[in-house]
Amino acid sequence: MFKAEDFFQREDEEHIIKIRRALHMVPEVNMDLPETTAIVTDELESLAIPYSLKYAPSSVVGYINYGNVNPENAPAVGKENHVMTIALRADMDALPISENTGLPFSSEHPGKMHACGHDAHTAMLLGAAAALKRAEEKGVINCRVKLIFQPNEEGPESGAMVMCENGVLNDVDFIFGQHIQQQLKTGEIGWIKGPYMAQCHSYEIEFRGRASHATLPQEGRDALMMAVKAVNDIYFMNSREIDPFANHIISVGQLNAGTAHNIIAEHAHMAVSVRTFDEKLDGFIRTRILSICENAALEMGGTFSFIEDVSAFVVINDCNCTDRLISAAKKTVPEKKIHELSKQMGSEDFSCFLRERPGCFSRIGTGNPEKGCTGVPHNSDLVIDEDALLTGSKLFTQLILDI
Repeated sequence: MFKAEDFFQREDEEHIIKIRRALHMVPEVNMDLPETTAIVTDELESLAIPYSLKYAPSSVVGYINYGNVNPENAPAVGKENHVMTIALRADMDALPISENTGLPFSSEHPGKMHACGHDAHTAMLLGAAAALKRAEEKGVINCRVKLIFQPNEEGPESGAMVMCENGVLNDVDFIFGQHIQQQLKTGEIGWIKGPYMAQCHSYEIEFRGRASHATLPQEGRDALMMAVKAVNDIYFMNSREIDPFANHIISVGQLNAGTAHNIIAEHAHMAVSVRTFDEKLDGFIRTRILSICENAALEMGGTFSFIEDVSAFVVINDCNCTDRLISAAKKTVPEKKIHELSKQMGSEDFSCFLRERPGCFSRIGTGNPEKGCTGVPHNSDLVIDEDALLTGSKLFTQLILDI
């Protein structure tokens, strides 16, 4: 049995860090990632790895061990001549956050920052790509490998969902992804079987009334009061109509209304985020939120409308794939550095891939208090320990070698 370290060279770690820093300096958001994808495609070309850009705007998909088969026409799962294909995924987009780390390779794009570690994810997958290409050249890989570099994990339109709709997993049997985690120490690996991260269901709700002078409230229809009543009733429902032991969160994160102190508000906007692990509970919450908002509008003589979006489903790790992940982890780091995780209320659109194919989403520790690497994701001061990047690359590589 081959080990990942057999296919890594002495200079690889330095190169992976170099890639990560290059990506960190040019953070881009949503589906508009021209500089990011250029770095990825340049690296794949230097490794002689063929790739496609067809699955979504600013997406890149690399192919290893496809031989003479056209990767874009490879037999789908269940078809004649299908060869086992494993997908490895990294997300590439950044966040609309102004960086405040003081790093010498800080963001050069004002108002944008890699504050969630996607630059690290991309660099780790490119590091694995280099090792896997060497393994391919030595003829020791017994499956095909699809390298999925995904845009827009953070934005309003899920990049994973778009790529799935365009068939990126048609020939894929299993898929693996990983994410940095500051709560784990550098080089540690985290895993969990079954449900891991929550579904994210958001609502944008608009209340419409009628404006009037503040001294003539009876002539108006106060949209602000409609929204305030809805907020109170939603939180009341949350505390009195739902099992307190159910894993869920309901948060009203935005409420905007009014134009002046002496005008009854004609319009109000409210944004709600719901996280659940259970579709039945999510359905109940949806019904109640819409009923509460409708009643609040009617009582005040107004109207309401809404837009909803499920940006991520429940991340459910396949037990067999998680066992494969644990086995590969034991060959990558000492067993004492491998930890079982707990459920998280955060969400991840990697769940879109897992709804189509079995797989596993794991964590790579990047926390190191001695280096000041203690910040949390989505914060302007996030600094990760780059010594962890090689671990992520080796874990991906070992998964493929084992399979």
